[in-house]
Amino acid sequence: MRPVPPILLPFFLIGCTAAAPLKQAPPKADRPCEIREAPALAAELARRTSDDTREQPVPGRTYSLPDLVNLAEARNRTTRVAWEAARGAAAGVGLSAAEFYPMLAVLASYGGGVWDLDLNFNNNLAGIESQAGLLGAIFAREVPTQINLDQQASGAYRALNTGAVLRWMLFDFGTRQARMEAAKRNLLASKLAFNAAHQTVAFKVTESYYALQAARRQIEAATTSSATATEVLASAEARFARGLLTEPPLMQARQAKAEADYGLESARAAQELAWIDLAEAVGLPPGQTLKIAPADFGRLRSGLQQPLDNYLKAALHQRPDLLAKVAIVQAKEAELRAARADRLPKFALTGAATYNRFDTTVQNTGPLDAFGLGLQNYAGFLTVQWPVFTGFAEENKIRAADAGRRAAAEELALSRERTISEVWRAYTRAKNALARREAAEALQRATRSTYESAKASFEQGITPIQELLVARAAYAQSAALTAESDQAIAASLTALAFGSGTLR
Repeated sequence: MRPVPPILLPFFLIGCTAAAPLKQAPPKADRPCEIREAPALAAELARRTSDDTREQPVPGRTYSLPDLVNLAEARNRTTRVAWEAARGAAAGVGLSAAEFYPMLAVLASYGGGVWDLDLNFNNNLAGIESQAGLLGAIFAREVPTQINLDQQASGAYRALNTGAVLRWMLFDFGTRQARMEAAKRNLLASKLAFNAAHQTVAFKVTESYYALQAARRQIEAATTSSATATEVLASAEARFARGLLTEPPLMQARQAKAEADYGLESARAAQELAWIDLAEAVGLPPGQTLKIAPADFGRLRSGLQQPLDNYLKAALHQRPDLLAKVAIVQAKEAELRAARADRLPKFALTGAATYNRFDTTVQNTGPLDAFGLGLQNYAGFLTVQWPVFTGFAEENKIRAADAGRRAAAEELALSRERTISEVWRAYTRAKNALARREAAEALQRATRSTYESAKASFEQGITPIQELLVARAAYAQSAALTAESDQAIAASLTALAFGSGTLR
């Protein structure tokens, strides 16, 4: 088999791919396939993401929650994606507005070719012999009864075609207006979605910020637990050294110290994960560190400022994602009007100005060896276009548009119900979290007093170490519950602010 010439190799490969496309698929289902383009794609990924022109954190600056939200809005790519989508929707409005302008097209072509004519004509005119006298009188000679014509000619030609065509839609029963209204509604929905993206970023940052602060509070509680376990172990070792305590109670004290240390390490690990969540929400790369200002949990404990109905009203009036769905329903309604108007006649004005030039050589025809023709054309038409029957395409367009409108309306109703449930749930959680916080504070005060009393009694040899360990564990748990209640308050109030649309 002769090798394929290099110039024909691409066409040969394309032909093989078209004839046997399954050879491009993974060869087996039980194992992954090798992707030869993966290294090139990885290099392209590095090239496309290496240039980071976003705002950078200020070294040494302590960032409060509003500062973190501002930084996230500048760095988190979610807002940029929504921004580009809104810009695309704005271009869609301009595209729909273009239909109101007259459309002008300039056409031009120039080229040439060769032509060849072979004419054979043979006809018997004997059937009109009775008219020979009349024809002879006309042509001053007798008409032959038999005509034989054989002619051959050829030549080369050049053709120039230039012109301009103007078309202006005059009236279309509101089709263009409906399309433009749909584009405007889609733009409004995109702008609201852009604002919703900012709110989502602010919510993620706020949620992660308070989770990080709560993790720090858990470390404080775990540190307190470790410190009390150390105190108990020191007292137990002192009594054991004086022969006032047996070894099993001492082992229990050491076990309590090991459990407290484990809880402290777990709290530290949770803090690291909470920082990763915050860094992701802000848009920081791995290894980036920031000084984070502490949270004022006392301000959060002031309670809910408004009744539930006020939060529900705020959500239904200002949540951008919910309002965006209203705009989408309006866009679908406009698309339905446009689909219905497409079935009606359209009136347009069309004008044309053209110039055509045809030059050719003629061979084998005697003295005629060249021929040329130039034509100028100026025309204007009032046209009517009415899709009387299109294979039910127009009817199905209306059905599809109506189904889209109904789906958008149902999605709006579903989103409204979900929003009400979200606000209701967040409000209830916030109310319960505030109540639990008061109970946790009271519990912590009580367990602290119990622990201090049990510790003093143990050192005097009155209380066994088991009671002291139980009191210490209860005190450590109450401190952790207090930190958890603060986190619950922050999370529920943040969700309530986001659900009601009041979070920036």
